Formats: sequence, C-alpha cells, structure tokens
Amino acid sequence: MSFQLYAQQDRDAIRGAAATASRGVGSRNLPPDSLKWNKGGDISISFSQVSLSNWAAGGENSLAFSSSSNLHANYKKDKLIWENYAFMTYGILKTGDRSAVKNTDQLVIGSRFGYQMSNNWYYTAALLGRSQFAPGYIQDTIRISDFLAPANVFVSLGMDYKPSNRLSVSLAPAMGKATFVRSDDENILIAGGIPEDRRNEGKKSHYEFGGGIVVNLNGSYFKNRVTYTTQLELFSNYFKENPLIMDVIWDFHFRIALTQFISAQLRLNMRYFESQKTMKPNPASPGEMLEEKAQLQVKQFFEIGLFYAF
Repeated sequence: MSFQLYAQQDRDAIRGAAATASRGVGSRNLPPDSLKWNKGGDISISFSQVSLSNWAAGGENSLAFSSSSNLHANYKKDKLIWENYAFMTYGILKTGDRSAVKNTDQLVIGSRFGYQMSNNWYYTAALLGRSQFAPGYIQDTIRISDFLAPANVFVSLGMDYKPSNRLSVSLAPAMGKATFVRSDDENILIAGGIPEDRRNEGKKSHYEFGGGIVVNLNGSYFKNRVTYTTQLELFSNYFKENPLIMDVIWDFHFRIALTQFISAQLRLNMRYFESQKTMKPNPASPGEMLEEKAQLQVKQFFEIGLFYAF
C-alpha cells in the first residue's frame, strides 16, 4: 500500500520544490534585490507493507520506508548572491526474517557565493559536501560505509554562466577535493577511496587538486504538474597520470503531480570515482572482501508517498 498527499498554498510550490537547490547562482529561488532571505523546500515520505499468512502462492513479508527533503536559503543584495541548499534522503527495507537494510541514503550540503560581472556571468566561490547517514553492508554483515565514512568535500573558485532560470554552467579551473573516512575499518577505507600508501601510513584522508564543470538544467510542463531537475558534475585531478579520466556525478530527478493529492517521483544517480574501488565478497573466504577496480555506480529510486512543499 502506497500513497502520497501534498499540501501547499498554490500550485507554484510544486515548481519551486522541483527547482530547489539548483546549485547555480542566479536561480529562480533568489529573492528580489533586498536584505531578505528566500527560504523554503519540500519533504516527501513513502511507506509500503506486505503481510502474508498461509498464502498458497508463497512470498515474504516486507516493510519499506523512504523519505527525502530539499531545503534552500538564498540571499541577494545588489550584485552579491549567496545560495545555500541541502538534499537529504534515507530509506530502509526489511524482507522476511532478515534484518532491515537501507536502500537509499544520501546527504548533500552546499553553499555558493557569487558576484555578478554581467547579465549572465558571475564570479563564484563554492563549498559542497557529500556523504550518507547510516552504515551500509554487503551480505548483511560486512560494513563498507558509515556516517561520514566516506565524506567528500569540494571547494572551488570560478565563474558561472546563467543564461536563463532553466540552465546554469559552472566553470571551476581551481577546485580542491578532500575525502575523509571516519572509521578505522579497512574495508570502509578501501571502499571510501583512501589510497593504499595513505592507509599504510595510518591516514584516513586523501586530497586532490584539479578543475571541474557543473551543469544544471531544470524544466516544468503542463502548468508545472510535471517537473524535472538534472545536474552533471565533472572533476579532473591535474596531478593524475591521465587527467582526462575524471570523476563523474550525474543526478536526475523527475516529479509528476497525478492529481491534486497524488504525485510520484523518480530519482536516478550515477557515480564514477577512479579512486573509489569496488568491494565484493571473496567466495573462497567468507567474511573477506576483494578489492576490484573502480566501476560505474548506478542507483534508481521510484516512490509514491506523502509530499509537502513550503
């Protein structure tokens, strides 16, 4: 059983929620030129449950819960712009007699300061952090992630091109990337992207310097009943043997209001970090993990649940 209900003052809140945290200076969430802040966001919750008793066709009991939230606080005065945003999602799944495990977990917090140099161009300085809330496991027992383990922090200087409210392109020729792992577990350190030489020295952090590009696109159709936002992030380490092998992050979010009280959303996330190795169980030795080369990470999530925009 799944359902979704949203309450808001007017239908424009759907469009505002979809455009939350656009991550490009000059976004539609900016308030008029004043000393006031523009604050808002949205929260969605979904729940599903299946219970079987003497069911001849077979099956397993299951329980699933997920939630997500977009928050923003933006400020504008004269040519100065300051944008702050947060995206959080967490979900758990329990089937049969097995322990509950998470099926979605993401924490993104960012802040961006800009100074307008022309109608479409801004000088910018940005700070972005990415991590997760809870431990992640393989085979229910082998932990490969935890809160702030790993955590990626990006600091950049550059320029933003903003020709419209739908598109923004951020160019950052100077970008620093720091990876922190708040754990002593070897599996988490490897999965988190800490190089072997740093691990051998007892280090739990890794630093890189390079450049990056961030592209944001959003849109709305049918009187804002259908909305989408997408963001592509590229980062190249200038000091790698081949700087053309870049870290890639692509996020896509699609939302549709089916009726006045029912809506649904689809999220697609893709990641490729060359330093973040893939961990797989060793079939010859239970409880032992094998470190393999970096691979494309893909996560797709669809939900119909409770939605509130403010």
